[in-house]
Amino acid sequence: MFIRTILSGTVLLATFSVMAADWPAWRGAKGDGTTTEAINTLGDTPLWEINVGSGYSTVSVYKGKLLTAGNKDDQDIIYCLDAATGKEIWNCPLKCAATKNYPGPRATPVTDGGNVYMVSRDGDLACVDLESGKLKWNNSKLAVGDAQNLKWGIASSVLLSDGMAIVNIGSKGMAFNAATGEPVWKSKGEGNYSTPVAFSYENKNYLAIFSAKELLILEPRTGNEIASYPWTTKYNVNAADPLITANGSRILISSGYDHGAALLEFDGKSLKKIWESKNLCSHFTTPILIDGIIYGVNGTGGKGNLSAIKLSDGSACWQSKAKFGSFIQAGDKLVYIEDDGTLNLVKPAGEKSEVLKTVKIPKLGAAKCWTMPVAAEGRIYCRNANGLLVCIAAQ
Repeated sequence: MFIRTILSGTVLLATFSVMAADWPAWRGAKGDGTTTEAINTLGDTPLWEINVGSGYSTVSVYKGKLLTAGNKDDQDIIYCLDAATGKEIWNCPLKCAATKNYPGPRATPVTDGGNVYMVSRDGDLACVDLESGKLKWNNSKLAVGDAQNLKWGIASSVLLSDGMAIVNIGSKGMAFNAATGEPVWKSKGEGNYSTPVAFSYENKNYLAIFSAKELLILEPRTGNEIASYPWTTKYNVNAADPLITANGSRILISSGYDHGAALLEFDGKSLKKIWESKNLCSHFTTPILIDGIIYGVNGTGGKGNLSAIKLSDGSACWQSKAKFGSFIQAGDKLVYIEDDGTLNLVKPAGEKSEVLKTVKIPKLGAAKCWTMPVAAEGRIYCRNANGLLVCIAAQ
């Protein structure tokens, strides 16, 4: 494995002056793409870089350990690295063919502090010990047979909730005992590329799964359907996670291929459309809501940009020059990476939103940068499809 430390230890230590927070799961600790990391500016050059193999997994960061995955020699490899230096702590290989088009894993390893959970493109679900990297259990080929694999492979990361490992595989998802891997409930048919979202409404817990042809609201412990809303997109791609707001009473869904977005009302029993708009077509990056404004990537497969619409009616209110990419919210800023490896720090302020700083990382631009950046423990992590993972100071 190739690793290169680029800046001095003095600069590495300086990054810890930033208010630091972990990012242990897909889309962060709260599963909403946000962190309390306070970022004022971006470092101009990487602190370190490493190649982890082809794929689109982003990273999870927990108490100084960084988790990610890539594919080398027809194996998906889960890596545990030192988050500050990039030095490998352990790796755990899982057999998975690379494929010629868009090779490598799509899901991201997540942790509960004791175990690491990962889903391969073929639908294998694995549980690995965080400290040792040893495989604890593996449910093989969940996406073969009654549950179908997808055109571009399984992409759902694991949602850890109430002692269960939940994935968007099968038409209504699947849940497993997180400790043992034993099934809690399963479903047949075609799932989708998004990750399940847990939420509550009026003190009751629910599960939102954006499936192949509909948004589903399920009872978490049983998988029983409570409500659904039809939503069919070209190639059956509903890849952005549902955005839950208003204490669970409003849910935004959005898809690419010129489909658009819709705000739905949930009353505990049913889903009803409030509005629908083509002003935001989210191919696979989940939108984020800030002060009544929805920020998202409007476009499909490399064509589009960072845009904003109003939660109240779906009307457009801002469009950035930043090209198609992916982003998160860190404190009061957005960290946005374009698909050519250009990193942007954005101040979200509705119609007055602005890009505060841009950092070009030429090596990242050698392959698609569709993977969500992550801000954690005073650093920002970005990768490309070829597996180059870089660490940038978040000052």
